[in-house]
Amino acid sequence: MTRVLLIGGTDSSGGAGLMRDGAVTFDFDCVPLPIVTAVTAQTDQAVQVVHMVPPEIVVAQLKTAFVGDPPDAVKIGMVGTRECARAVASVLMNYRIPIVLDPVLHASSGAALYAGGDFSPLTKIATLLTPNLNEAAALLNRRPATDDDDIADQARALRARGVNAVLMKGGHSQDHECTDHMFDAGGHHLFTGKRQPMTRRGTGCTLATAIACRLGAHRQLVDACRDAFDYTKMWISAGQLP
Repeated sequence: MTRVLLIGGTDSSGGAGLMRDGAVTFDFDCVPLPIVTAVTAQTDQAVQVVHMVPPEIVVAQLKTAFVGDPPDAVKIGMVGTRECARAVASVLMNYRIPIVLDPVLHASSGAALYAGGDFSPLTKIATLLTPNLNEAAALLNRRPATDDDDIADQARALRARGVNAVLMKGGHSQDHECTDHMFDAGGHHLFTGKRQPMTRRGTGCTLATAIACRLGAHRQLVDACRDAFDYTKMWISAGQLP
């Protein structure tokens, strides 16, 4: 079975983080290998407590995950601090493995979850970076993109930092349709669906983990992103059922 390394924080409400990641891996018949970077106490409305795991403990977890059968792909979510980002990068840079980096900066409630500034230790080794429009703007110290030209320009700026490809998620736009834009060496790829009347916590975790599951199963990057987009759309729709 495909083994997916999941790096992130716990969420006591179960709505996001490693709990959501694990649920996605089960849907894709993958084996989750969780690496805990932080323990959080939160609800749908607020993050109340965050306890960061020391970087040396994160490194120890990572090294043991590569003993025996190594993971087939990696999904990185919350790392919390630049020190932790460096620690994670110091291990993963030694392996040739697909890495999906979801740059978690804030919880859905707005609470800050990253105190490290940029993600350069990790963007340099990532196969795919998956920011929403607000996260991309924050990483570049710009205003959020408002049209396709802005999105393309910001994606180019992010790729210039060393990441192989960027998936600019359009869930925070005001368009009637939700469009994700993926930019890689092959060009610009669009994934479009009808905007749902509601969203769910953990959407970013869901999409990034689904991509990692498909990459671990040796799908091409564009196909993995398309599969994950469709899966996430169905998951959001399921949350609206009575």
